[in-house]
Parts: sequence; structure tokens; C-alpha cells
Amino acid sequence: MSRKLSQSSKVKAAHTITLGAYGVGSSREILRSEKGYALAAHRMTEPGSVCGQLKNNWGFRRFMLRVMGKVTLEVGWLFLAHNLLKQATHDQKNRAAILQ
Repeated sequence: MSRKLSQSSKVKAAHTITLGAYGVGSSREILRSEKGYALAAHRMTEPGSVCGQLKNNWGFRRFMLRVMGKVTLEVGWLFLAHNLLKQATHDQKNRAAILQ
């Protein structure tokens, strides 16, 4: 039985995730391969921790600006401040190690 898909159904069908013919076991084998390890290593560097620090440590909840270009600028300032604090912490640890 064939059914004509609407445009939204086609988009949803294109984004479904399949486990393959062999189920979860084959996914596990793929992730243990060299290519799978590279993919997992790439996923580990995602910015989730940065956003968590912005929300929990800095209390950031909403953007103050509303236009996309201005929001991009605001995000840039937030990430710049995060990177500067990270660099300052790194420099401080290096100075402490040198003094000891």
C-alpha cells in the first residue's frame, strides 16, 4: 500500500534515524571503529559545557537584544568573556607552577 507523502512528511522521513539491519550491535561496532572513534572525539568538544557555565555560573537566561545580527554580537561578547576568563585561569596556574 503506497501513500503519497506531503512535503512535511517527506522532511520528517528524511530525518529519521535507523539502527541498521542488525540493530544496536552494529551501531556499537561502528562506534568502536577508527571512524567511529573520530566521530565520538569530535562530539566530545561540543560547546555544551560553555553554555552550561553561562547559564548556571553567570545566570544568563535571555538575550537583551532581539535582531539576529545583534544577538550574534551578544553571543560573541559572551564567548569572548568566557575565553578571556579561561585564559586568565590558565595563566594563573602557569605562574603558580613557575613560582613553586
